[in-house]
Amino acid sequence: MLVSGKIDLDRRIQLAQHHTGTHILNGAAKKILGNHIWQAGAAKFVDKARLDITHYEQLTSEQIKKIEELANNIINQNLPVYKSFMPRDVAETKYGFTIYQGGAVPGKKIRIVEIPGFDVEACGGTHLNLTGECKVLRILRTTKVQDGIIRIEFVCGDAAYKFINERKIILDEMSVLLGCEEKFIIHRVEELFEKWKAAKKAMKKDKDIKNECLILSSKKESKEDAITISSELLNTQPEHLIKTLKRFLADLESAKNAK
Repeated sequence: MLVSGKIDLDRRIQLAQHHTGTHILNGAAKKILGNHIWQAGAAKFVDKARLDITHYEQLTSEQIKKIEELANNIINQNLPVYKSFMPRDVAETKYGFTIYQGGAVPGKKIRIVEIPGFDVEACGGTHLNLTGECKVLRILRTTKVQDGIIRIEFVCGDAAYKFINERKIILDEMSVLLGCEEKFIIHRVEELFEKWKAAKKAMKKDKDIKNECLILSSKKESKEDAITISSELLNTQPEHLIKTLKRFLADLESAKNAK
């Protein structure tokens, strides 16, 4: 029986971007957080990927920013991604046991994937030839999945461009809803949350609240990630941020009309 097949090249490239991106991200996490970082697990999909690392606490916004910046610096350097087979004992002598970041690899000969001077692992996955082929890496979120294990979800390549475009749409809509430029969004959301709480409290006690106390006017600037910070402030996920903002604004409008 003759069987024929066709490679879905776009899918293969995206998976390779996420696979090489995993190595880059793991190396960046180790450089920023310390040598205790070890890959505890990973998964690569077309739309996103995830990397689980050993770490004793949730990552701060500043740590996430530094890891992402270093990862993209490695991508922008367009470093070679070398793939080679060598005897296990030779690989262990040359690189040490950190090559088993992704888990135990069977066989007397193992495949080594190396980004010179940055990361080296025993790996049988589909990889790029140059780090620059990742194009860009964006961290979506980090979560503590169990004691000592932090999960980093991320995207590379076209999946990252899609993520960036989606965030731009969210930021534009937030600016319209809050009546401010992007640089004012975070403090405008903080203001909204505080005035929303005050309005709820006043309505519960059947007290009047002045209209000027319900108007959003903050002009305080911030360079932090508006979507991430706003999501944390309003206790929601980024994909639900616009819906949540509309609900808070509607409640504020109801407080005005209740006077």
